[in-house]
Amino acid sequence: MIYCSKESFSSPFSLLTILSWTVLAGCSPQNPTAHKTTSKPPNIILIVADDAGFSDFSCYGGEISTPNIDRLASAGMQLTDFHVTPNCAPTRAALLTGKDNHLAGMGTMSELITENQIGQPGYEGFLRQDLKTLPEALKENGYRTYMVGKWHLGAKQTSMLPFNRGFDRTFSMLAGGASHWSDNKPLIPGKSSLYTHNGKIIEELPMDFYSTESYTDSIISFIDEDIQKDRPFFAYVAYTAPHNPLHAPKAYIEKYRGKYDSGWSVHAENRLSQMKDLGIIHGDQVAYEFPDWISPWNELSDEQKASRARDMEVYAAMIDYMDMSIGRLLEYLKSIEAYDNSIVIFMSDNGASKTTINDYASLGREIEEHLASFDNSLPNKGLPNSYPDIGPGWAWSCNTPFRHTKGYPTEGGMRVPLVIKLPAETRLKPQRISSFAYVTDIMPTLLDLVGAESIEDVEPDDGMSNLGQSLLPVLTGNSEAGTERQMGFELYGMRTFRSGMWKINMLPTPYGTGEWTLHNLQSDLSEQIDLSEKEPEKLKRMIKKYEAYAEKVGVVEPDRPVGYSKPPKEGAY
Repeated sequence: MIYCSKESFSSPFSLLTILSWTVLAGCSPQNPTAHKTTSKPPNIILIVADDAGFSDFSCYGGEISTPNIDRLASAGMQLTDFHVTPNCAPTRAALLTGKDNHLAGMGTMSELITENQIGQPGYEGFLRQDLKTLPEALKENGYRTYMVGKWHLGAKQTSMLPFNRGFDRTFSMLAGGASHWSDNKPLIPGKSSLYTHNGKIIEELPMDFYSTESYTDSIISFIDEDIQKDRPFFAYVAYTAPHNPLHAPKAYIEKYRGKYDSGWSVHAENRLSQMKDLGIIHGDQVAYEFPDWISPWNELSDEQKASRARDMEVYAAMIDYMDMSIGRLLEYLKSIEAYDNSIVIFMSDNGASKTTINDYASLGREIEEHLASFDNSLPNKGLPNSYPDIGPGWAWSCNTPFRHTKGYPTEGGMRVPLVIKLPAETRLKPQRISSFAYVTDIMPTLLDLVGAESIEDVEPDDGMSNLGQSLLPVLTGNSEAGTERQMGFELYGMRTFRSGMWKINMLPTPYGTGEWTLHNLQSDLSEQIDLSEKEPEKLKRMIKKYEAYAEKVGVVEPDRPVGYSKPPKEGAY
């Protein structure tokens, strides 16, 4: 049975939008159960990149060729103040439940849980079983549901697999990362990287397997084999590109040969200039200063420069190939006349990553043997049996002008691209939107767009628990929506709270001061100017708000330094 959402009619924006395409066109506040069908409900395609930086796409100021994502942006809504959590699994938990990651069972990464967090509510290390997921909610409203790509939300029991969390058909990698080729070498030594198809483990990948290509083939196949003209579909396409190890077809790597020979500082300058030219950020903003824990490019040897330039060439190739694959999927949708009546969303799960092979290897067993098993010679980088990464230098430039990278609750770790293409029937003009939005907003927005029951609140909300909010007012032109939004966040003991354009951070050294700092993002996107001494009362108020948030969602801070809060290893880069 399909339901009208009372919340869907809480504003004239949602009413006007839903009435333009929903099968429940007869619903109204006065007649909420009318079921007059006029046009087909929209299909939904939710595409997530893995570890891509804010400006890695040309429509956001990057030099990498991404014409298909650019076309989505030019035809739809391009958000420039969209935030996720700074790590993959917490983001995916929030994305698929509409709730803060602590409420969804992923208060931290399962690989980095500390002894005092084990057994605590919100630190289950998998997607909580008692929460309704986005595919489950859509299935209740007549949708067929498909998933390909990265899961990373639980694998110890079959009940945790995506096939048992609302998806009708799946081809999924259960771990956080692995080789993108058929060898399926694990990201962490001693940790298996399992793939499943419709809930069953795949013993061996085909010889011609390449993750991005195979995921795209599979999602097209799922849709094509199961076309039911009277039923819409939801396709969750969770690419593992450009997560390390960096792998791409050789021809795509060659496209970028020599592109990055001038190094990461020049790269950051060029991206910042392009972002300003596009109006993504205003001209007064400056880039986050070059960290002293990154080697200056001019201090590298010629051999090191060549090796590091190749790393970035492979990274760019992965994004280019992913964009081409998205183009394949969109062309398929057009061929079955489904594109115009589809919502297409593209986003990244966190900022670009500085994590190296040494960092991942340190989490596993038999480290030296694992590291020695790869051929990272220059000719083989990006090809099978290699393990390149972009490291902190390129991660810093890919996240410019923002502070830090994946793993940190700063703009570089949490601000990512979000593009939303709406069905043609809405007749909404494409626009760039600067209103604040958070990953928990995706689920309630989609349910609102299709006229489904709204996301259930765990209790009356006071704005502190990061329950998602529908973005329909923002998408339909209310520029004031979200301007005073409040959001708290914690991971690895690092903390942040945002209220409007004000933000407080607590980060350990050398990534922060170890004390709360206060920033105004309106004039300081790079979070370099600490205003805590000038605005002590505002700082105090925001700290209290963070504390209320942390209590409400059940934050349990680690009892030891973990993950990204650790100082960088000497010689790791």
